[in-house]
Amino acid sequence: MAHPFEVGKMYRNRAGEYTVLAIDGDRLTVRYVNGSTLVTSAATQARIWENIQFEEQAAREEERVRLAQEARLASRKRAAKPAPAPAAEAPARARGRFAGFKESDFVPKARGLAWPGRVSLGGSLAGELSRRTGQSYAKWLVPLQPEVHVARPECYDPEAGNRNAAFFTAISEKGVTYGFRVGKPDGRLEPTWPWVMMLASLAADDELREAVAGMMRGRGLSLDVYAMDVSYGPVAHISLTGERFVLERETAQEASSRELSWDDLIEYLQTVAPEARADIYWRNAVNKEDAVSTGPGIARDMLSAFTALLPRYDASARG
Repeated sequence: MAHPFEVGKMYRNRAGEYTVLAIDGDRLTVRYVNGSTLVTSAATQARIWENIQFEEQAAREEERVRLAQEARLASRKRAAKPAPAPAAEAPARARGRFAGFKESDFVPKARGLAWPGRVSLGGSLAGELSRRTGQSYAKWLVPLQPEVHVARPECYDPEAGNRNAAFFTAISEKGVTYGFRVGKPDGRLEPTWPWVMMLASLAADDELREAVAGMMRGRGLSLDVYAMDVSYGPVAHISLTGERFVLERETAQEASSRELSWDDLIEYLQTVAPEARADIYWRNAVNKEDAVSTGPGIARDMLSAFTALLPRYDASARG
């Protein structure tokens, strides 16, 4: 059976990077970077690997086209002479401005959700956040995902993967989520990484805790935790009720719920997925029908949430 795998070499699937340990016909034995092993189908993994290569190439091509379009537009603006619009004519819409979500954004194509509007939305959010704060913000398209990040360039490393702290907007077949995210990769943590800075600031700063609690109450944001267990996925949904957090977990075997204090919450986050990948999202969720009907105005809601989350971002980005 033809497939790209060789024993001892590293590849990647949706759960993360792995090394091929053995190949026996269509049986592929792999070891993930966190040490867990898996026996799987070589044909299935080959298809996933091929899709990932295609998606990365498509993301690079999308970025290349975007940069070329921006360069052409800038050239036209420099060459054009300013001319006032006729008095009776409405102002023309700026090219590349976010026009809102479309129903087609939430319909999966052969290789997942496309969402072409993430370029214009990310640019709009970064530009307006820069104007409001007086600091420079930029956007990054997340490879292989219908997601865009907004952060200060000096605090964001495109090669660092999920380790970055950033504001984000993402879509799924159900709708849109947006807010603030920070993650940690496999292995030992460095003291200046955003994940470590975030937990240290929450543990030491009572005013920051109050600001985060007020933001969660006032905007209905939840705290969702994703981590690598047997596979990567959601491990906890945390909401704030009164003065206590409520942590909910659901597995194939059972569902559980328990209350947490601030100290309990910090301890939980410090111990979740030790030396394995984990990501935290403070976020709002909007179903796809409401996202489409809101039109371009949904960008204002996102920007308002990002502004409220600035203390959380600043505390994570100090390193």
